[in-house]
Amino acid sequence: MASKKITPKSPNKSDFIRSQPASLSGPEVVAKGKAAGIKFSSQLVYNVRGGSKTPKETAKKTSTAKPTAAAPKIPTQSKADFVRSHASLSPKQILTKAKAAGIKLGIAYVYNVRGYDKTARKKKAARKPTTRATTPRAGAAAPRPITTSTKTETLLRAVAAEIGLGRAMEILSAERAMVRAVIGG
Repeated sequence: MASKKITPKSPNKSDFIRSQPASLSGPEVVAKGKAAGIKFSSQLVYNVRGGSKTPKETAKKTSTAKPTAAAPKIPTQSKADFVRSHASLSPKQILTKAKAAGIKLGIAYVYNVRGYDKTARKKKAARKPTTRATTPRAGAAAPRPITTSTKTETLLRAVAAEIGLGRAMEILSAERAMVRAVIGG
């Protein structure tokens, strides 16, 4: 039967990293590990330290200094708002103004903001319902399009009954005279 060699257990790299003070940088921890005979990269240091923090340790540190009443709060402006506020300027002019204001922008960003705003305006305009100005009609609705002779004849009979047969014949003869005058017959 083969016997197992018993070797002294090498120290765990992660435990070694956790045992080092947090004030040491990654390369400094690697150097201490090398001195102790343990090989690892600074990336392992960052991974171990990043994964081992408790929510209490990751909480942001706040300043204990009291804010002075004399210091007014400066409203922060987003990059897109900065571009929109200078709509009359060319993209290159916006870049120079942004650089002077300490805002890092690229020319492509200016074009993207302007393009987004343009399409948003088009979509908003497309959503608005268009209303036509119409005037309400007085009286009863007349049947619309007359397509067959039976409907035409029915309509003629209804008109004649409404205005009277004599008056309907006068209107028809006047219309006949106008058509003959136009035709020349």
